[in-house]
Amino acid sequence: MSEKPHAGHDEHDHGHGHGSVFIQHHYDDAQHQFDAGKLGIWLFLAQEVLFFSALFVAYILYRHHHTEIYAYAHKYLDTKMGAINTAVLIFSSLTAAWAVRAAQLRQKKLLIACIATTLACACAFLVIKYFEYTHKIHEHLLFGERFDPCISSGGTPLANMNNSCPGSKSTIQWDFNARTTQTPRGAATEGCFPDVALDLEPQRPGVQLDCKVFEVSGATTVKDGKATFTEKSRKEIGPRCFDPVFGPGGGLSLAPGAEHKDVFPCWKPNHQPGVCRPGWYFRWTCEGDKCKAPAGGEGPFQTLSACNEQRGGKEGQLKADGTPWVSDCSHGKASAFVVEYGDHALRSSNDLRIAVDCKTPPTAAAPADPFAEVGQTPAVGKSQIATTPRPTHADEKAALYAGPPPENTSMFFTIYFAMTGLHGVHVLIGVFIFIWLLIRSVKGHFTPDYFGPIDFAALYWHIVDLIWIFLFPLMYLIH
Repeated sequence: MSEKPHAGHDEHDHGHGHGSVFIQHHYDDAQHQFDAGKLGIWLFLAQEVLFFSALFVAYILYRHHHTEIYAYAHKYLDTKMGAINTAVLIFSSLTAAWAVRAAQLRQKKLLIACIATTLACACAFLVIKYFEYTHKIHEHLLFGERFDPCISSGGTPLANMNNSCPGSKSTIQWDFNARTTQTPRGAATEGCFPDVALDLEPQRPGVQLDCKVFEVSGATTVKDGKATFTEKSRKEIGPRCFDPVFGPGGGLSLAPGAEHKDVFPCWKPNHQPGVCRPGWYFRWTCEGDKCKAPAGGEGPFQTLSACNEQRGGKEGQLKADGTPWVSDCSHGKASAFVVEYGDHALRSSNDLRIAVDCKTPPTAAAPADPFAEVGQTPAVGKSQIATTPRPTHADEKAALYAGPPPENTSMFFTIYFAMTGLHGVHVLIGVFIFIWLLIRSVKGHFTPDYFGPIDFAALYWHIVDLIWIFLFPLMYLIH
């Protein structure tokens, strides 16, 4: 709708009784123009509702078929920021509606104040979303293949492919060029340790995880397209990080009301199937002065036959070094190790890496009673847990949120960014609309006979507000 009055408006006003120069000549009067505009804005808003409904249908389908994804991933969202944005938009809808009334009563100062307040609320909403989005970008909580989380939904650091997370560093060295049908995003070349070669169940009686973790400083040189890391020095990372379920060092959980603070830097094993994939593994030990390494594990292999082939080769290799022992191939998981520094600094893989030296747990002795529980003989100096209390509901929830994301969690963020991003675009459009209305209000264009643009913009803003009122509980308040 043009801001300029049409030619010959004086004669037209006299003939039709128009009270404003902005009433167009092809309308009978101000009410006729307002009704036509109202019909147009409602038709536009109806197609906007249909536009968003497709995304809501996608949300419903994935929520129905993959409830575990939403139960886990919603914890990544900041409920406080979402609630603040909800309050901001509801208040802005009030000021937008108030602006319509001010225009109808020719209250210019109130009109300007209401439009300026609505504009400020819209900008505040976008600023809060900016902080939410930048945090997710910082932690690699993105959509599709870009989903490579640095932290679990419970806030504990995870091993990831990029290994460029603030405040933590893992053993992972990832090759994005090693793409196959089974590994479309590449594969870990270093840093995954087969669980069969580790003792990762501290809640059970037996040998506790016996590893030494080192921070290795060095330099990376690239020659013929291949990167080579040269070690210069290393220092041991002493304490093991506190476990939110089983306590410090993998022990029992603390008593109710007790507190624990980690001594940084500290380390912990981390199971992340998206990085260290399940497959066929075997473990081995080597005894003797010639052994290059005392213990380790091999894998993953895609098939049992591939694992057995490599197992035979490994056994032959170890016989040349010392006295070998190689376990049978079994299907299992692998884990990486993560060092937590307790800060938000980024540490480059070009000059800093994490190395681990673990002892293979001894094989459990066969019990005399075939019906007796199979146990492990604890190593000298290692703690043994006598009882295993049943975890509480709070412990189970803490373990869930401290663990790795379920498969296809990236779909949650695909839907999240699609819905909130599209909504944010509508908020940004609203910002430009209200800037335009504010300029016209200052010039005194709106009167009791001509307030249509204010009314239409307010309707648009109410729909934007209403969509967010649905998005907030569906995304942020799932439980």
